[in-house]
Amino acid sequence: MKDTDVVRAAEFIGAELPREAWPHWNQGWPRESEAALLDAIFSSRAAYGTPKTGVRAVVDRWRTHRSVAAGEHLDSLSALAAFTDRGDELATILGNRQRVPGNYFTKAEGAARAAKALADAGCRCGADVEDTEGLRSAVVSVPGLGPRTFETLVFLSGKLTATSIDLLARFATEASSSEELLSSTDAAELLVAVAEHLDVDVPTLTHAAWRYQRTAEQPRRSKKSTTPPAADPLAETA
Repeated sequence: MKDTDVVRAAEFIGAELPREAWPHWNQGWPRESEAALLDAIFSSRAAYGTPKTGVRAVVDRWRTHRSVAAGEHLDSLSALAAFTDRGDELATILGNRQRVPGNYFTKAEGAARAAKALADAGCRCGADVEDTEGLRSAVVSVPGLGPRTFETLVFLSGKLTATSIDLLARFATEASSSEELLSSTDAAELLVAVAEHLDVDVPTLTHAAWRYQRTAEQPRRSKKSTTPPAADPLAETA
């Protein structure tokens, strides 16, 4: 890996997803399946927010309800699944009544239903989250939740699917201004080198890069209004 590629990629990151503005400079939610599922659902078609607003506020309220201190793990999907028939109560606990795409029900109820579907499929904690057809089907069986929700859950749980690996390769290619698509191996090597250059751990940089590229590539939703509001760069779709 050339030093010039590393510097170029670091400059790209500083300009396009600076740490002072891009809210995804963290490791995601490895070993915290409850938080990962909440994030995957509540970040759909919504501004991610700050550490005290948006998605992270939802996770913090759930952590408080569960009496799980920071440093401990929110890692039992059965806790969310227990609210399958109490969606309104869960929405009150989470302080958020946004609805899933399609307006079927609240995201809180969607999270509870997804947790139950995953648990019924044998996935009860972060260690059980894998890119399998069974777990994918469990998530997308919930109205309003789609493959992107499942991909986010897997990624936030610390796992890389083939889709995520390809996405990171495209990010590394753009960041380094490579004329050819980097291989997954070269992309991984570049991210490791850039992380060292920026003095940040590799999982944190990988999470920030993955979120950036996924947001950049998402299809633009059509607007009913002839004068649509400015696009929110932090919004993600299911």
